Amino acid sequence: MSTLLSQLLSDSDQNTLWIADENSRALLKTGLQFRGILLSNRWDIVHAAEQMGISACFSDFDLAMVDRSISRIMYPVSKEKAAVHHVINTAAECLQENGELILIGSKNSGIKTYAQKAAQRFGRRKNLQKHGTDYASHNQLNSDATLGALLDDANYHTLRQLDSLNGLFSKPGLFGWNKIDVGSALLAQHFSEHLPKTPFTALDLGCGFGYLSVRLAQLAPETHIIATDNNAAALLACQNNFDLSGIKGEVIAGDAGSQVASASVELVICNPPFHQGFQVEGDLTDRFLAEAARTLRTSGSALLVVNEFIPLARKAEGLFREVTLLEKAKGFCVFRLIK
Repeated sequence: MSTLLSQLLSDSDQNTLWIADENSRALLKTGLQFRGILLSNRWDIVHAAEQMGISACFSDFDLAMVDRSISRIMYPVSKEKAAVHHVINTAAECLQENGELILIGSKNSGIKTYAQKAAQRFGRRKNLQKHGTDYASHNQLNSDATLGALLDDANYHTLRQLDSLNGLFSKPGLFGWNKIDVGSALLAQHFSEHLPKTPFTALDLGCGFGYLSVRLAQLAPETHIIATDNNAAALLACQNNFDLSGIKGEVIAGDAGSQVASASVELVICNPPFHQGFQVEGDLTDRFLAEAARTLRTSGSALLVVNEFIPLARKAEGLFREVTLLEKAKGFCVFRLIK
């Protein structure tokens, strides 16, 4: 996808909007020349774009935040179906007359189905072009066409309290947004046995909607909790759950804890991701382990849960003086690591 998207972006004008999720990350390492504005729900992508001098906006795919007229939208489709449907729906309302939405994706991204849905939404015939192993779906907004029905985006922008989350807030756009993750639930069961002496400061690294923070605060309500995530939707939901639960602390954006001060916490809790978009990214666990070690004070501890196929004990060598497997169950391993 990088070659096709790079060419299209390089040929675009200042009124082009590039909607960039984690699948676009590699392009920002190539010295890409792009004159338009980038919008992403990923803090690291927005930060990298700004470092390159590209105008960028960090939001949960809120196209209304873009403060200029949009003639073209470039969107490499996301892994989350609700997000793709939301972008297609909103693009038809934000583009200039004769503006164009271009969806880009490989065969396994669902691009053929999305091309058909976008064509229906724009009131046009499907226009899907193959470029090597990738596809581009072109959808022009014309006055002579009648917009089709809105796609089902699961009310993408609506935060909601869910019984399945014991009343916590969540929304589409988050991994496992409407259920408690099995690994996180397993990890939380070990909190009571391994908490530092109060008062202490904790870091929820890759917080998602804040489930682990809430469970920790229930056991140690005086704890100051810093929750951080790379995903704009996660930060919105987590802040609402902090407010709902009266948690003392803060919710901040950052890439695997990059904005948290070194040696600032006594406890790290974490269920690190191992997927980056459509790919499994092996170094994600390494990055989360390194940030856990960096942010912990000497003799501080980290409680982590990972899929059982991830060799966490080996990866933690050199970062922690003690690594203990607390439990192996349901395809997960829970570890306690001492700085």
